[in-house]
Amino acid sequence: MIIGGSIAGLLSARVLSEHFEKVIILEREPIPEGPEARKSTPQGRHIHALLEAGLKTLDGMFPGMVQEMVREGADLIDMARDAAWLQSGSWKARYEGGPQSILVSRPYLEWKVRGRVTALPNVEVRQGYGVEELLTDASRTRVTGVRVKGPQGEQTLEGELVVDASGRGSRAPHWLEQLGYGRPEEEQVGIDLGYTSRFYERPAGFDDFKIMVVNGRAPESRRSGFISNVEGGRWIVSLNGYFGDHAPTDDEGFLEFARKLPAPHLYEYIRNAKPLTQPVTHKIPSSRWLHFETMARFPEGFVLLGDAVCALNPVFGQGMTVISMGAKILGESIARARTSPGGLHQGLSRSFHQELGKLIGAAWFLTTTMDLAHPEARGKRPAGLKALLWTIQNMIDLTSVDAKSCHQFYEVLHMRKGAEGLLQPGFAASLLGYSLKSLLIPRERRANLTTLPPTPGKQTRTGDKPLGAAA
Repeated sequence: MIIGGSIAGLLSARVLSEHFEKVIILEREPIPEGPEARKSTPQGRHIHALLEAGLKTLDGMFPGMVQEMVREGADLIDMARDAAWLQSGSWKARYEGGPQSILVSRPYLEWKVRGRVTALPNVEVRQGYGVEELLTDASRTRVTGVRVKGPQGEQTLEGELVVDASGRGSRAPHWLEQLGYGRPEEEQVGIDLGYTSRFYERPAGFDDFKIMVVNGRAPESRRSGFISNVEGGRWIVSLNGYFGDHAPTDDEGFLEFARKLPAPHLYEYIRNAKPLTQPVTHKIPSSRWLHFETMARFPEGFVLLGDAVCALNPVFGQGMTVISMGAKILGESIARARTSPGGLHQGLSRSFHQELGKLIGAAWFLTTTMDLAHPEARGKRPAGLKALLWTIQNMIDLTSVDAKSCHQFYEVLHMRKGAEGLLQPGFAASLLGYSLKSLLIPRERRANLTTLPPTPGKQTRTGDKPLGAAA
């Protein structure tokens, strides 16, 4: 059974449906029938991203869903061609043949996934059920179910595997402590981030870009902004600020915040656009990672996924991709355990969390390293941070003037390749040369800091075929 019916819970149900006769999702709040934001996921009203690795994972879990979303008005994009991205103060080179992503609102994507999952014959969603505690065997070494409060009052539900996908509010640390396992080590980076978002009518015939990101260089800039096409012929616009510098929710204040972003382009695009909704704000005090993978003891029959384990800074757009790939790892872990002598109750929980920890670790390192460039960020700073940030900034600036290096950067960012992709001789040599140049030549003369690159000419895509296309 699964605690929580958001994206992490739904994807968990999808992979569990292949291994169990019955899968039950327990959700506290009523679930909307359409693509509507839910009270328990306030972040759902703001911009979300899905990297190519996450998109491919979803396409594998739900064949045909990507193309179905495209037919309904979503944009399947080439990130290198269709994104105008000011990253850390320099504009990414634009070219044909980058990684793919799909531009949709979070409620719409969740609605599409939920429709596919709830159509599975062995999946049941129970609404209005809150989990109060874990049940275990007499030795407290294996979780055997949960005690819930629901429409019929308190009851116990037994299950072979319990997945906690209940988000930041997970009570798992408390439950584990009650059972004698102690609490997991908790790592945090305080950012006091605020998102303010609203929908606009997309101008007819607009094709300058399909998504724009404006992100200044830390620590000089605390602000960033996003415009993204989404279904329904709309733009979603999100304005973000660190350390209490949050965009207001009145029309004038929202535009004024946009006008003072690190580049003027986003403001110029939205100042005469037609708003469709009022701005709404969501605040995120910190990035947080609970290290279940390093606990000395952990009960069998219990695993966690999604924000219940790690809540990443959403500015970097890696959260849903990490969740989808984590769900895939869960399915693979169960499949291996089914064929092992001990079955599900001998090492599954620990091995899964260790694999998940490796996945999270790469994303955590990237996002928190960039956040720690701000002196106000609260968190442990690794040795050599200054040199690391200098190298990362040079790498980002290099990708503004060298399309080949930009492509290698995108391949790692979108998880086509691991971090070793940045160590390939060609890329490493380019970065070394550029870094040496940075010691002699001012940044404004070696990086594109001001000019918005135009959309490359439309032509036949090379390389990977679009997801869902015929072979």
